[in-house]
Amino acid sequence: MQNGDFFLFNRQPSLHKMSIMGHRVRVLPYSTFKLNLSVPTPYNADFDGDEMNMHLRQSLETKAEIMEIMHVPKQIVSPQSNRPVMGIVQDSLIGVKLFTHRDNFIKLDVLMNLIMWIEEFDYSEIPLPAVLKPEPLCTGKQIFSMFLPKRINLVRYTSEC
Repeated sequence: MQNGDFFLFNRQPSLHKMSIMGHRVRVLPYSTFKLNLSVPTPYNADFDGDEMNMHLRQSLETKAEIMEIMHVPKQIVSPQSNRPVMGIVQDSLIGVKLFTHRDNFIKLDVLMNLIMWIEEFDYSEIPLPAVLKPEPLCTGKQIFSMFLPKRINLVRYTSEC
């Protein structure tokens, strides 16, 4: 198992398709599984010692199925109620609120040090600083918008009779 491999994660009983979902591995020096806090909801898991199973893929066909059908980003909306089953929770929500606060500024050199750790980052996407003097500063909203996916559609269509 290596960083970037795909695997299946399951919690018994598997009553719906979100009881088994595909994840991408990030190997850490611990002997337990760690999940993003928004992911345990569809598994109906909590943090009291629930048993979960991990299944590594054994073929390229399985990898394709995990990536295209079972991967967590493709399981956000429930087929039963057509509502999101995962969302931003706890510290993530507070972090976004604080990061995008009106008077939050980040120095350009600090920004460069942070994005240096992001693999395959396109440095042409760095916005021009909102404040130039006495030193270049970017707003938290500018930085946050750099990391939003390009596929987000914020257009509202109205139906005409």
